Amino acid sequence: MATKELSVYEKVERCLYMPVEEAEKYLTKEQLVIKNRLMLCVSVLLENPLKQDTEVVNFLMGGCGGACDPVGQSQAYRDVAALRKMVGSIQLSSKAWYRYMIVEGAKEGFEIAKSKKDGKGIAACLDKIGKYTRADKDDDSIDWTEMIPPSMEPTDDVSVLKLDPIENLEQERESFRALFKKNLKEKAEDV
Repeated sequence: MATKELSVYEKVERCLYMPVEEAEKYLTKEQLVIKNRLMLCVSVLLENPLKQDTEVVNFLMGGCGGACDPVGQSQAYRDVAALRKMVGSIQLSSKAWYRYMIVEGAKEGFEIAKSKKDGKGIAACLDKIGKYTRADKDDDSIDWTEMIPPSMEPTDDVSVLKLDPIENLEQERESFRALFKKNLKEKAEDV
């Protein structure tokens, strides 16, 4: 059985978080350039998870802010597609990002309202913090009523377990019992 040759992006993915010195053992110079580009894109996406793919493409086509050589549009789109496959869609965390930004903004608003001795502002900021951190709600517990037990039907058919049925099962059981009783009597000692 022949093993499938890894694509360039699969090779880069295996070394994506390795230091350059270690990655040089596994990647060619061209693959190291791709690794560098993708790592720069990961950094950009971590700074702003809501950045659109077209913005990342433009970032790549512009040479990643001067950190590497510019690439063509088709190469940039291939890089973004590989990037999304490698690190997953960071945009899935956008809800958590929004919550974080709202809570941080409310903290700043709280400090401003506190310094100006604005009671309504303090209350409004604390209300937002409580709402978005769900501090007013009990921790989520498991709703046991939603759990449905597995539906199983008892059977004595061993073919369900992909085993062959034993002919004369009772006779086999009797022979095993006789064998073990015989050995038991031979090894038994009077105390």
